[in-house]
Amino acid sequence: MDETRRQDNPSAERSFRAEQAGKRGPGRTKSAEETKSVPGDTVESPSASGEEYGDAAEKGRRDTGHKGRSQRPSGTKDAAAKTGVDPQDPSSGR
Repeated sequence: MDETRRQDNPSAERSFRAEQAGKRGPGRTKSAEETKSVPGDTVESPSASGEEYGDAAEKGRRDTGHKGRSQRPSGTKDAAAKTGVDPQDPSSGR
């Protein structure tokens, strides 16, 4: 690449302004098939949801709190939580 330059693009700025959008369109018309009730029974799920598992302590895992600007939860795990052939704890020196 011999040269780097930036071109002016006035339409890019207009693309994100609400006043440039105009009136809302008519929208989509639902078909008769979409408005009918779905046949069948409602079923209660036999499995637990993620919210029910979230607060439970798991073997070999430790919570290390929230990290970074996003404040995402973080944690560590020891050999008891790992799967595979011959899991080893890093602190055991093996």
